Amino acid sequence: MTEKFTRKPISNFFIKKSLQIRLIAKIVIAALASTLLTAACLIIVYYLKYQTVVVYQLDKLTQELSREHIVFLILPTLLMSSIVSLVLSFGVGLYSSRKYAVPIYKLEQWASLLQKGKMSAMLRFREKEEMKELSDKCNLLASELRLRFIDIQKEVEMLKQSDPSSPIAARMEKALSGLELGNDAIEVNTTFYAVEKT
Repeated sequence: MTEKFTRKPISNFFIKKSLQIRLIAKIVIAALASTLLTAACLIIVYYLKYQTVVVYQLDKLTQELSREHIVFLILPTLLMSSIVSLVLSFGVGLYSSRKYAVPIYKLEQWASLLQKGKMSAMLRFREKEEMKELSDKCNLLASELRLRFIDIQKEVEMLKQSDPSSPIAARMEKALSGLELGNDAIEVNTTFYAVEKT
């Protein structure tokens, strides 16, 4: 049996909006600061180095251009490269932020399943290199908790058999009744942007 709680991949590109927007903003601000610093350095170097008249050849006509005219030749190119740099940095920020947001989203879903008592919840990431160790530790934690609760459940059963009217056994059984300790793994999966029960 498969239960799916799907999310649309394109309309929900921002999984963790605030985190992703902060990361994108930081990358774009860094690119903008770098671009402005480069532009300022180029203009300062130009004004300090070239204070004389520059001879520029265009269509076999010799024209004298002042340094102000040369700056106006450089600025459009600089402006275009700045715009391209900002667009590229926005794209890199969007891609990078999603790489961080998806694992955080999956961790939240996994923790939510554990909170609901689904102790067989499994966490898997597509980003094997970065998150494999984290998912292994989380799955080990869930597995150990599940095994401990199964042991407690067995002890409660033994206590009930020895003393059917035991109030401790009744309270423990009530506390354990909200837990799903079965062997069917519930995998938190965002490959298809779903939480699947298999």
